[in-house]
Amino acid sequence: MKSIQKINFQNIKTVGIRVDFNVPVNKNYNITDKTRLLRASETIKFVLDQNCKILLISHFGRPKECFEDKFSFHHLIDQFSEALGLKLNLITYAEFLKNGLKDFISSNENLSLLENIRFFSGEKKNDENFSKQISNYLDLYINEAFSASHRSHASVNQIPKITNAFPGLNFEKEVVAINEIKNSDKKKLAIIGGSKVSTKINTLLSLTKSCANIFIGGAMANNFLKYQGTPVSNSLLEDGSETMIKEIYSIAKDYDCEIHLPLDVVTNNQESLTIDQLSSVDSFKILDLSDMSVKLLDTLITRSEIILWNGPMGMIEDPAFAKGSIKLANLLAESSNKVVIGGGDTLLAINLANVSFDKYHFVSTAGGAFLEALEEDELPGVKVLNQD
Repeated sequence: MKSIQKINFQNIKTVGIRVDFNVPVNKNYNITDKTRLLRASETIKFVLDQNCKILLISHFGRPKECFEDKFSFHHLIDQFSEALGLKLNLITYAEFLKNGLKDFISSNENLSLLENIRFFSGEKKNDENFSKQISNYLDLYINEAFSASHRSHASVNQIPKITNAFPGLNFEKEVVAINEIKNSDKKKLAIIGGSKVSTKINTLLSLTKSCANIFIGGAMANNFLKYQGTPVSNSLLEDGSETMIKEIYSIAKDYDCEIHLPLDVVTNNQESLTIDQLSSVDSFKILDLSDMSVKLLDTLITRSEIILWNGPMGMIEDPAFAKGSIKLANLLAESSNKVVIGGGDTLLAINLANVSFDKYHFVSTAGGAFLEALEEDELPGVKVLNQD
């Protein structure tokens, strides 16, 4: 893959960088996790060191393709500046509609952020004319938003088609880590949690072709346990998952991939029960893993050379049912093997465990994009960067 570290910046003056500043916030717009900001800072500072003027582009939330104050960056711009240690100038929605990027070019500001890109209808339509309103003012375009690159949107797909485009430094690391999981001949383990089989069916089908072992946890495991004949009472289930699970087991058999399920669980009354004991309990909800399951995970981790973890093992919003995920985070941090963490709620589990991201081989900030990238096809935002 191309690298911005190999670019001659002598004739490059203006650079657009697609970042992912879609950060979690509380009701007062205080940012609760700055991971994505910090990940983008390496590329931003690298380009600034080349004496370039930078236009940052990002989405935030899901506005209705028009200005919505609750999704405006004016609530967050000062926090962005503080987190990055750099002064950001906000190009407002009204300013862009009136003058495009003319003011950006003529200003003395080195670092500007365009208002929420999803306010503009051309973004989700992947519109070429809208893309040219941005690309015409840029000498170089960098995608540093791997987490948004499963979308065929203008800022991740169309602008790179019509501009001199490269991946950002962290974007490169994301692609390398995912390709390592997909293509390596080393013995691989995938630990997959979360709630729905349907959102991860294609990922699971792909992983069964490359992994020696897959451990299913979280509420998703309830469906597999029921499929195997284990009573799950009032536990969260997904209607219609049986056909998907049957297909997963069928493909896994063809590729000699072993599917593992929890051996014991923690129920809603915080009681730890083995899977065999569930048949003697009248009413319960499975909300976490217990000790035997964690021990099984430890054994599988020890036997594997590359480990992927995506999705919590329990209802981590409640500290009483976050213990399985926390124990897993610590086990993986202590492993000497390559551990790749898929983003989303898995990052929350690591933060709850108070483990530094540096303890793992790679931690992705992407959720859906990370999972889709593990499937057969290249993401729209990756494919366009691999084209000449």
